[in-house]
Amino acid sequence: MLSKKNKIVSLIGIIFVGLCVGIILSFQPQENSDVLSSEDNFQKLGSQAAVPASLQDDNNQLNIFVKVSEEILPTVVNIATTKVIERSTQTSPFAPLLRDFFGKEFNFEIPETRRLQGLGSGIIVSKEGYILTNHHVIQNAEDIKVTLYNKQEYNAKLVGTDPLTEIAVIKIDADDLPVARLGDSEKIRIGEWVLALGNPLYLTSTVTAGIISAKGRSIGIIRDSGTNQQGGSYAIENFIQTDAAINPGNSGGALVNMKAEVIGVNTAIASQTGGYQGYGFAVPINLAQRIMRDLIEEGHVVRAWLGISMREVTEEIAERYDLDRPKGVLIEQIMKDSPAEQAGLKTLDIILEVDGELIDQANQVQSIIAMKKPGEEVDITVLRDGEQKKIEVELGEREREKVAESEQEKDISRLGLQVDNLTDRIRSRLRHNAYDDKEGVIVLQVKRYSNAAEAGIQPGDLITRIEDQNIKNISDYKDAVESFDAGDVVIFHVLRVNQTYHAFVKIPE
Repeated sequence: MLSKKNKIVSLIGIIFVGLCVGIILSFQPQENSDVLSSEDNFQKLGSQAAVPASLQDDNNQLNIFVKVSEEILPTVVNIATTKVIERSTQTSPFAPLLRDFFGKEFNFEIPETRRLQGLGSGIIVSKEGYILTNHHVIQNAEDIKVTLYNKQEYNAKLVGTDPLTEIAVIKIDADDLPVARLGDSEKIRIGEWVLALGNPLYLTSTVTAGIISAKGRSIGIIRDSGTNQQGGSYAIENFIQTDAAINPGNSGGALVNMKAEVIGVNTAIASQTGGYQGYGFAVPINLAQRIMRDLIEEGHVVRAWLGISMREVTEEIAERYDLDRPKGVLIEQIMKDSPAEQAGLKTLDIILEVDGELIDQANQVQSIIAMKKPGEEVDITVLRDGEQKKIEVELGEREREKVAESEQEKDISRLGLQVDNLTDRIRSRLRHNAYDDKEGVIVLQVKRYSNAAEAGIQPGDLITRIEDQNIKNISDYKDAVESFDAGDVVIFHVLRVNQTYHAFVKIPE
């Protein structure tokens, strides 16, 4: 028998021999002399089982995002704009003191011109090149450049814009473009999947996913332009809310459902930082289509008019009217000679329904009216003296807002002029009475280095005639300028206080 010591020695010897054999074998050539690549080694990790049929591309419901993206991305474009901003730089710290002391204006300011670049998105809605976007994307833009998904670039022109719904239309000269399929935003449901497509933060052709978080949102981002003699608030907000990431640059892009149908135009974000913080908002496509058709066919938006101002019903109002809960909207004011007055609506009526739709917010009424044309009728159910009454109202036509009128002069702004009608209000602010019995458009601002400035036109000039066309208002001015071709040198007959001046203005490209 081996002693304990001999057993230990034998065991060590066996281990040593085994190690030597292993080392020798490791240096022996393999049957295949090619060493396995790192990729081959990686492929041997994990399961090699075939992908189940339920997860194949043709059947996989999760890949619906891929299919929708592939269909809609070619119809979403990048919009780059150039805006010229003019501001005055005050050169003397004593200017305000001198102005107050002498009671008159002292010109201690030097105008400064800056060019700003902007980015946004748009949706191709016709093969001929019409593109739907947001008003704020192209607002005050002098140059608009569109880049397609395939990297082709085009210069675009403004067709029309509506700041009160945040919708605008531009056009490029192109044929046979891919066109987005437009859906029905009335059929959307809270909780359904949506994709937001656009060009956020200088990143082109970006897709984000989320759900519809809410409908009919009014968030107060569209500024009311004031009221005219018809009164009432102009701004129309009825946003779709989504948690799909929307960032600056996404504006004007598409919000689409899982049928690759555009259901909204991405417009705004809820943010305290300027970036995405959980919620974005889109104009419903039904409203956008309504505005778009008017801009293309009429050149401006034809608005139906009801003629009321409203407020939402609070707990106190509901208690006063014996309502089981706050619902409807309270009519605060009826405009004189409005369709509402003529139909018999009254102040302090509570609107409960419009065309059968239950009403809880003022923007619901605005949105329903915005989808109508002047002359159409709506059925309004109101609560009055404890009883419900159904009143049929034939809608009128709202006067075109001054803000919309000024936006239609974008093509004229290339001259470098900002003009306005010579109203009594403007006459009263002039320091002379030379224009009291005159007609024309008053020059409010002349852009530095513009064709108008080079021709000698100055702020305060009254344009009375262009060539042989008499000018009485902005409409005459617009028609006259548009009647000439680029490159033409046109004579502007100008009255400067008591002197006549003839400006030879070259129409720019």
